[in-house]
Amino acid sequence: MNLKYHYIALSILFFIPSAKGAENIFLYKGTFNRTIQIIELNKFNRTKKPSKKLKNLMKITNQKEKELLKILSFEIEVPLKTSSKLMNSKIGEVFLGRLSKIIYPNKISDIKLSTKAIRSGILLSSYNNNQKINLIDFFKAYPNKDVAIDLNALTKALNKVDSLKELIEFYANSPLKKLKDGRSSI
Repeated sequence: MNLKYHYIALSILFFIPSAKGAENIFLYKGTFNRTIQIIELNKFNRTKKPSKKLKNLMKITNQKEKELLKILSFEIEVPLKTSSKLMNSKIGEVFLGRLSKIIYPNKISDIKLSTKAIRSGILLSSYNNNQKINLIDFFKAYPNKDVAIDLNALTKALNKVDSLKELIEFYANSPLKKLKDGRSSI
């Protein structure tokens, strides 16, 4: 790994002493709000047994245990050099700006600050975990004690992703494309 990126990560770690990992997640959906500790999610991810509070939260949010475990353990490769360049590009800024409307420091609605916190969480968790991250690692590296997640905004974003995925699949499997390419059995 490039020495420059080691210095960036070390400077983030040492020159911002108040930047500790997240401890609590505040879930907001309209007037509904609940809190869950990262420790509880991490324990659930390790033991596969939810705490009583987590069971109640899953029941309220209509989340299944297997789905939540899948989300918590889903790991993606995030090469530090490439992701740093991407997140500092115009496209990356737009993506982080939209993501900062879903995940942000609790009770702080500053998009610039939220964008920097997300960028920091991604880069630090990638650096700490051999250029791979999962949700729990991201929250552990997120530089604010309390993280808020807007469930309404998350649902809207996931619906857009699903509809975009369906659109891509439709065009990828389009019979007209197959006819044009001469692959159709018609």
